[in-house]
Amino acid sequence: MKSGYINLVDLDFEYKIWKLRLEHFINEMSVVKERNEEVKGERSIDELTSKELVHINKHSEELELTLNRIKVQEQELHFYNKDFPITQKHQFYADHEIIRGRVEEVSKKHIDFLTRLMIDLTIK
Repeated sequence: MKSGYINLVDLDFEYKIWKLRLEHFINEMSVVKERNEEVKGERSIDELTSKELVHINKHSEELELTLNRIKVQEQELHFYNKDFPITQKHQFYADHEIIRGRVEEVSKKHIDFLTRLMIDLTIK
């Protein structure tokens, strides 16, 4: 943001970072599912319960929805790029702040959840 005005590239930068982060989280959930398959039948490691697997699937869906919301917002911004630069009072910025809050929330949730799952899927 320069001089109180926000350009498309200012928002686009954050969207790129957020998309990479969410894609990484989605990949981590795939690794957790693969690990759960590996530990089936192990004596020293318990596989995840069906409740935990449902939670993983819901969390993965939440990550995908957030990622898709960012992609939709990017498309809208590029379609309406003639409206830029904008100020913090513009609807695009308000939408951006909502997405920012959502990414922060889902990121914290993911890290906490992944930490618990890693403990569950390691040798005890």
